Amino acid sequence: MLFRLDTWQAIWKLLQHGGWVMIAIFAVGQIGWFLICERWWYYHRLRAKSPSRPNGLAQNLESTLTAHRDDGKDGVIAKAREFLAEEAPALNRHLNTVAVLAGTAPLLGLAGTVIGIMETFRSITQYGAGNPSMMAGGIAQALMVTEAGLVVAFPLLLGHNYLQNRADHIEAECVQTATRIIHACEPSPQGGA
Repeated sequence: MLFRLDTWQAIWKLLQHGGWVMIAIFAVGQIGWFLICERWWYYHRLRAKSPSRPNGLAQNLESTLTAHRDDGKDGVIAKAREFLAEEAPALNRHLNTVAVLAGTAPLLGLAGTVIGIMETFRSITQYGAGNPSMMAGGIAQALMVTEAGLVVAFPLLLGHNYLQNRADHIEAECVQTATRIIHACEPSPQGGA
């Protein structure tokens, strides 16, 4: 079993203590990690068996362009542009969403901080400042939710940067492959005169 029952109970208690903001931060983290895993798996499937060979997308581009070599240089260029225009959006799918989620988590933490501090002031207004234990709940909530927002945001930001670099690398390999094939379609210079 991945988590024991007491672990789930501790998580539920933490979510309840943090209020709706903590639940929102938890949801942001879960969605973000789902998207990171989905993108990682997509890039993993594109990778070729041998690290010295280009990725699967570059291999598909190469076979597509090689099949259109008879169309001449302009035909190969048009086919390369068409292929990249179709495939580039799939490479970057969900990456902006992960970046937005990484930025949203600390803002939700800040909202939780404000709510916790407001609770503290509400306790001070009702019961006075003479009893520190009355103020502790709001301050604890403020700090806990702020920490949760940062704990969720930091790994999502690192995951986004890693995946964006992977997408850029795959796209660069495709452009290099297309450039190589386009240059191979150029007529060779005639020697001597």
